[in-house]
Amino acid sequence: MRQSAYPLITAPCLKGVLEDGKNHVVIIDVRSNLVHPEKGREAYLESHIPGAVFADMETDVAGLKTGTNGRHPFPNLEAFAEKMRSFGVRKDTFVILYDGGEANFASRLWFTFRAAGHGDIRVLNGGFKAWVDAGLPVTKEIPTPIKGDFEVGEPLERVFTKEEIEKNLESGEYLLVDARSNDRFHGKNETMDPKGGHIPGAFNHPSTSNIGPDGYFLRKGELKEGFKAVLDAAAGKPIINYCGSGVTACCNHLAMEDVGIQPAGVYIGSWSEWIADPKHPLATE
Repeated sequence: MRQSAYPLITAPCLKGVLEDGKNHVVIIDVRSNLVHPEKGREAYLESHIPGAVFADMETDVAGLKTGTNGRHPFPNLEAFAEKMRSFGVRKDTFVILYDGGEANFASRLWFTFRAAGHGDIRVLNGGFKAWVDAGLPVTKEIPTPIKGDFEVGEPLERVFTKEEIEKNLESGEYLLVDARSNDRFHGKNETMDPKGGHIPGAFNHPSTSNIGPDGYFLRKGELKEGFKAVLDAAAGKPIINYCGSGVTACCNHLAMEDVGIQPAGVYIGSWSEWIADPKHPLATE
């Protein structure tokens, strides 16, 4: 698997890429909301970066729900590729992703693209707000893309399964890192899932700690320092990121790759899949 050394792009840099015209660029708006996902499309229709298409986290990025495979299951990659082709993505496309600035939704789509073998992809640091704050133009015009030829290739990221996490309970080969808030990790104030707590042996690193008060990812030095406790807990073990439904985990995953930590992968089913099986142990300490 090839890691991405530069997963982020700034708004001024994106402006330059669009102006020089050397790359075939597709911009995808993946704004969403974990509680009210319809707000993402509403925001897109109100205004978006010119030329951007809209990807729905629930239907275009996540796969079909069975009731036991989590709130945002991993998609069938052939179905995902067909959707991305309809967005104009080609094999040689430079893909730019953005959300509202929290980076979770864009990171999930970034991870999915990479799991499908496409590495020429960046997440807009600061999201749509960064573009607006830079004084760059927005539009309500919805583009009509020319269908692309994107195909699923060799994966650049690893998607871990429930069965692999079950085995890890005994082997302890990997450190699980939970991206949810600390109170949810400890089974308190759980609002998203019917059971609170975490997978036994997991370590907590909320994805919100990757983002500064200005809405951008922390500078690399600060970001790396923030992961020091994670690395100490891992003690050399490879890291699997997870969260509630495989969204915020991808923000941790991207941030780790950005500072060279290179985690092993993401358990996309995450807590919402884990608790669907009553045999699975839960922890709150």
